[in-house]
Amino acid sequence: MNPWAGDRDLAGAGGPGAAPTAGDGPGCVTVRSHRRAAAAGTRSGTEVRIRRLTDHAERTTAAVVFDHAAGPDVSPIRHAAVDGCGTHALRAVSRLVDVERPDTGCTAGPDAELVEPPHVGREPALLVEEIVRRLSQDDDLKLVVEAHVAVENRLLLPTDGPSAHETLRTSAVVVDVLRAGRRVAEADAAWSGDLAPALDGLRERVEQALARAGAPPRTPAPRVQLLLVDGSAGAFLHEVCGHLLESTRHRPSLLAGHLARQVAYERLTIDDNPWHAGGFGAHRHTMLGTPTRRRPLLAAGRLAGLLEDGPDGPWRAEDARHTPQPRMSHLELAPAGSPAALDRALGDTDAPVVHVHRLGFGSLDHRDGTVVLEVKDALSDDGSARLEPFLVTAQARHLLQDARAVGCAETLHTWSAYCLAGSGSLPVGATTPTLLTGPVQTLPHRQLTPPRPAVRHRTGQPKQGRPV
Repeated sequence: MNPWAGDRDLAGAGGPGAAPTAGDGPGCVTVRSHRRAAAAGTRSGTEVRIRRLTDHAERTTAAVVFDHAAGPDVSPIRHAAVDGCGTHALRAVSRLVDVERPDTGCTAGPDAELVEPPHVGREPALLVEEIVRRLSQDDDLKLVVEAHVAVENRLLLPTDGPSAHETLRTSAVVVDVLRAGRRVAEADAAWSGDLAPALDGLRERVEQALARAGAPPRTPAPRVQLLLVDGSAGAFLHEVCGHLLESTRHRPSLLAGHLARQVAYERLTIDDNPWHAGGFGAHRHTMLGTPTRRRPLLAAGRLAGLLEDGPDGPWRAEDARHTPQPRMSHLELAPAGSPAALDRALGDTDAPVVHVHRLGFGSLDHRDGTVVLEVKDALSDDGSARLEPFLVTAQARHLLQDARAVGCAETLHTWSAYCLAGSGSLPVGATTPTLLTGPVQTLPHRQLTPPRPAVRHRTGQPKQGRPV
């Protein structure tokens, strides 16, 4: 069997090459049982309709080995995967990458399952119905609510460490409000773990978005400063900081080699924390089987670290079909000690201030650091006008250096999304206070769509990233 080709075996994305051996570096076999359930609901006037969308289960076993001898332009990861989560799949995938089969301590039967099927728990249909009935009723509006719950039971079997069990549970809810077939407001909530956030908070965000949508529209000025509120600073920093600091051998970060240098505004202290309680994207182990850890990225504006592809890197992958890559999980921006600095900066601006409540699609070009951000939901500084959607394009390094102020702890909010990259669509999040940028140029809005992922389902249809 070829671990990098074929329809029956799940093809790895590491590319062909000599099979690594156990001596090449750390490795891990991950046995995974995954279930995803989703539901949708609508309400038009008093009519409520709830329907289940999917209930998909999958069981796979994947092996990953880090190759210390990989060249400077070659990924150090070798990867293969097969169907199934039993001892037979474990033996098969171990042969494919030529590693010693990890000891599971299991002696029962020739093909004993090593991972229990996960239980979804609270059904998405019940969650959708509860949200639909909580939201304010208006005969002129149509509510569309979607929710999904994904649960994974994982057994990680590192080649050079103890085995570990981990359960990953992520949940997300998206609310769209339509008038005459046109979306006029949207809000979402997403979390990891068993404890859901208060649904009253989601209802409040929907009502606030509707109130903003009712303000008179206005075209944004050609040059503005962005006051990122309601968690939108998380989406901003995900692009201009997180993606900028992802660094691999074949695509090094533009800031590689700048460790300890001042690369950003002095009040920016940012960590990637995969242990953030309830944070979307939280997890306890990398795909190499090592424990995850908090990774300082910026410390008072100085480069403190990169998301690198070393043996202890933050390796993540959506599922067994994807070769792991170093990816973000949950960014944390340290708040200011008081609101004074933000108040001073707002009193000394160089361009009109735009209050950004929600960013849409964003991207970063790793070749030159150009960022494109879609501003979807924003108000003028005095709140009298709703700004038509617009784009911002700038250099990520300039945006980091030209930030003007960070809000205090009272302005902290969370942000969640699915991030699409070579290792799949992954839950990511951030916890950030309000952030004020320097002046940026605005561009007319155009529809932005994420790139198609390289990995396809067995139906042959591309798997698109889903917004939260």
